[in-house]
Amino acid sequence: MEEGPAERPVEVLIVEDDPPIRQVLSELFSGIGYRSFAAEHGQEGLEVFRARRPPLVVTDLKMPVMDGVELLRGAKALDPDVAVVVLTGFGDVKTAIESLKLGAADYILKPVNFDELRIAAERALERRRLTIENREHQATLEQRVEEQTWQLSRALDSTAAAYRQTLEALGSALDTRDVGTQAHSQRVVGYARMLAEAAGIEEPLLTDVERGVLLHDIGKIGIPDSILLKPGPLSPEEWKVMRTHAELGGQLLSRIEFLKGAIPVVLHHHERWDGTGYPMGLKGEEIPLGARIFAIVDAFDAMTVDRPYSKAISPQVALEEIKRSAGTHFDPRLVEVFLSLPLERLEEIRRKSLE
Repeated sequence: MEEGPAERPVEVLIVEDDPPIRQVLSELFSGIGYRSFAAEHGQEGLEVFRARRPPLVVTDLKMPVMDGVELLRGAKALDPDVAVVVLTGFGDVKTAIESLKLGAADYILKPVNFDELRIAAERALERRRLTIENREHQATLEQRVEEQTWQLSRALDSTAAAYRQTLEALGSALDTRDVGTQAHSQRVVGYARMLAEAAGIEEPLLTDVERGVLLHDIGKIGIPDSILLKPGPLSPEEWKVMRTHAELGGQLLSRIEFLKGAIPVVLHHHERWDGTGYPMGLKGEEIPLGARIFAIVDAFDAMTVDRPYSKAISPQVALEEIKRSAGTHFDPRLVEVFLSLPLERLEEIRRKSLE
């Protein structure tokens, strides 16, 4: 149901032209905590719906004056989120299926099994609740992105040095919001700049890569804390939400002119060389160069620093793991360049971030 036992009861409108059935259904729904309203045909039902706007409607299909299909159309026009369960005889199954196309949540064959109807009603209400929550969540996300964009634009409206300082502060703030990633952005920026320079990348692309790496997780400002800070494993549905952070980050930076060059890293930092990454499943050199660089340095950092869910391994072992994943997760050419970097310089970046 939409509301807990401490709240006012969920209202249900029963529309049925057979008085005994209408009476029984009303009593049964009332008996399990709903507040029932009844109507004997679609027109009366639509009038009651217009006045009460109940979240749930249970209606017969064949009725005089106005049938259930017309009632469904009218109710949906007034409230697109209303949960409607239709009742139908065996011979009207085709019509019942048509009603699903018009927005009905389910249909139940007569004679009605009330347990089956109760389950269908609860399922329809849950779907309605999730639809409304998702819409409200999306609106909240858009507002948060707008607010963050405005704040970030103002904060970065100064000299290049001030830009750098602000971006570093934002990267650190993002690290503190994500459990176990303190100073993560600082380290991966250092590793990425070393790798990019060794790979022959020059300005202005070098700065774009550096900014993209620094802000790679900016989209996580749009991920609810209940998911981002969850101590245990995420459910499949929670993973779907979590994976939107790359696209959210790209949308956020697209509104800031001087950060547009960082978007390829932010949007594609979870792509894999073999095409099994997200959000677009890009493969090989389809993946922007900066994102390919990030994938390597991010993995190196994840393996060489303690986190709540994993213990650090030695840099030498981490490099072996990266070498093993060349051609699947990582760009093989960039892996060769990364393996050629002086290990003591990588160690210095890691050590300074942990001081």
